[in-house]
Amino acid sequence: MRARVPSPFLRLPGVLLLGSMLAVSLVLSGCGGYETAEVEEPKPAEKPEPPAPPPPKPIQLAELSPVRLDPGASATVALEVERNENEGPIAVAIEGVPKGVTATAAEIPKGESAGQLALKAAEKLGDEELKASILVKVKVGEQEAEQPLELAVNKVNLPSFLPIGQVILQPGAKKVIDVPMERNGYEGPIGLRVVELPEKFGATVAAVGIDQTATKLEITTAADAPEGAQTIRVVTTVYGRTVEAKVPVQVDQRPYQVKSFMVVGLKPGETKKVEVPIERRSYKGPLSLEVTGLPEGVSAAKVDVPAGQAKVTLQLVAVADAKEGVASAKVVSTGGNLKRTDPLIVRVAHGEAGYLPEEFTLDEESAVLLRRGSFGGRTSVERKQALINAYGGTKESEEAVLAGLRWLAAHQRSDGCWSLEEYWKDVSGCDCHSDFEKEVDDSDTAGTAFGVLPMLGAGITHTSGPEEPRELIGYRKRVFSGVAYLTGNQDRKSGNLGGNMYSHALGTMALCEAYALSGDERLKVPSQLAVKYMTEAQHKEGGWRYGPGQPGDMSVTAWVFLAIRSAQLAGLPIGRSSLTRAERFVDSCAVGPEEAKLSRYAYQPPTPEKRQPEKLTLSAAGLLTRQYLGWKKDDPQLMAGCRYLAQHLPPESGGDLGQIYYYHYATQVLHHMEGPEFDLWNHRMREHLIRTQEKEGHKAGSWKPQGADWGSRGGRLYSTAMALLTLEVYYRHLPMYRPVKRTGG
Repeated sequence: MRARVPSPFLRLPGVLLLGSMLAVSLVLSGCGGYETAEVEEPKPAEKPEPPAPPPPKPIQLAELSPVRLDPGASATVALEVERNENEGPIAVAIEGVPKGVTATAAEIPKGESAGQLALKAAEKLGDEELKASILVKVKVGEQEAEQPLELAVNKVNLPSFLPIGQVILQPGAKKVIDVPMERNGYEGPIGLRVVELPEKFGATVAAVGIDQTATKLEITTAADAPEGAQTIRVVTTVYGRTVEAKVPVQVDQRPYQVKSFMVVGLKPGETKKVEVPIERRSYKGPLSLEVTGLPEGVSAAKVDVPAGQAKVTLQLVAVADAKEGVASAKVVSTGGNLKRTDPLIVRVAHGEAGYLPEEFTLDEESAVLLRRGSFGGRTSVERKQALINAYGGTKESEEAVLAGLRWLAAHQRSDGCWSLEEYWKDVSGCDCHSDFEKEVDDSDTAGTAFGVLPMLGAGITHTSGPEEPRELIGYRKRVFSGVAYLTGNQDRKSGNLGGNMYSHALGTMALCEAYALSGDERLKVPSQLAVKYMTEAQHKEGGWRYGPGQPGDMSVTAWVFLAIRSAQLAGLPIGRSSLTRAERFVDSCAVGPEEAKLSRYAYQPPTPEKRQPEKLTLSAAGLLTRQYLGWKKDDPQLMAGCRYLAQHLPPESGGDLGQIYYYHYATQVLHHMEGPEFDLWNHRMREHLIRTQEKEGHKAGSWKPQGADWGSRGGRLYSTAMALLTLEVYYRHLPMYRPVKRTGG
């Protein structure tokens, strides 16, 4: 069968498609029996491939300049990337960073081409120069670029301190020293600081400027800085390294001492050369000496002492009309920053025993009060000042007396008494009392005597007083009410003033002195009764103790004998038998060395069963009693005892009152003896009492009981009164062995 050729019509696109479909359908269905011819379909035309995009251009990282760092320093490196149309953020990576160096760089954001690389060298680097090549890589997509960065870290140049010699400082002093340095090529400023400063030290140091090679270090020490060697560390930190200077400091209260504590006697018109040793301790350098505070009419030239020299010669010159008197001159020495003041006691005297000054010419009216050892030195401004000049009182010592009397006046109670135990009660603003005084004796008799006696010692009675200073006159009422309290509380039958024998003896002293100084006959009978009670209370062996008739002890007996002496000076009779027994008792307490047994004393007489040791305080008390019993000035036992006392001087430093019980007696003994031993003693005693007196607040004028012997039993009132009685020694009693010139003789 021949195939049917499709009509041309069917070749039209739509017809053609339809015909094809029908033909396929016929074949599949087998309809019509026609054979269908296979017609090959035409393939559609292929589209051409788009052209391949051009390959991306490579990125470029700009060349990096070398970097050099000091240890501890930082730097930034600019990163410049040529994108060449590459889009997207730029990652930055760093390789080959050496140990001790940190390198960081942030990603460069899309659309930007510049970034930064941060470098930092650790401070610990620099022992040697460090060189390294760091590789910096940047990447955008698949495009990468890299550049080497040459890095160097410098070797450090540390400054150093030059050696500093030993610094000698006294407590309470200041010194500025140079701190030299070597820069060793280091060019920057050098900040300094002081570390681990020793206790009781202060120090400040300035920085070393860029063009400087030294600075100043100021060192100070507290007044209570302990003596000894210390080290002050001055440090700086450079490149993380500590550079240190150690400054050796020697704290020395006495780096050297001009040992001028001696008495130099001069006659008017005399020139005297005095060789003075110099004790060299930590300071060996040169010294310059100047003597100040000499008596009027006496001069001394300045002296320079070469380094290492251990003695100096001072030349003192007294003009022909120089007045008699004594002064605590000052040898002021300087060496570098060091300064000391050492005392030199200079006395101008004609060289003979002589008489008391003309202010003490004896006449009938003043005969009683101007007897040897009596009270007449207190009775006028002129007499007091003459004795102050003659025996070494000063303006400062008299100011201390006034301050003490002011404190006493402020603590008298409304009934006229002074209370040992409760002196502080009812006194507005008083903060003088402390727990230290919780066991103080309850004795208003003793307290009132301690209030009255220093006022009487200054010449103030209930009827009169020195015209200068004016405030003394105002204390007459204080004395009146105090004496009235004692007489008002006296047992008129026995004469007892109250309390134990200590208290009664003190009260008797106050009554007898008030009677003697004022001449007020109203006080005669109370004084006589008080003396009568004492003599009747004496033990058969001659001593006194706390109660009547008890076996005596040297301490109570000495106080009683002071009262007996006051009665004698007031013109009251004392039975000779009582004095004889008292002398016998004092003999029994003597425990001195074999060659001078009566020069030292014990508390009670030794027995075969019990040996009594010598006591410094009781030795002084015993010697004063001996003077009152009539020993002559040149008695070998008395002279030996005075030498013993002179070996135990008051301290030259310290803030506690100390052995005031001893000082009270020894000062009187040596004052009666006069001479170089008293002059030396007086200087130490006077300065000690001035130094230890309270200076501020409500306590001003008093002396604290802490550190005073018997301070816990007597309290602040006791310590203050005892100190005042000791400071008044110049005029409280006239010297026993220097006569008063009689009128016309």
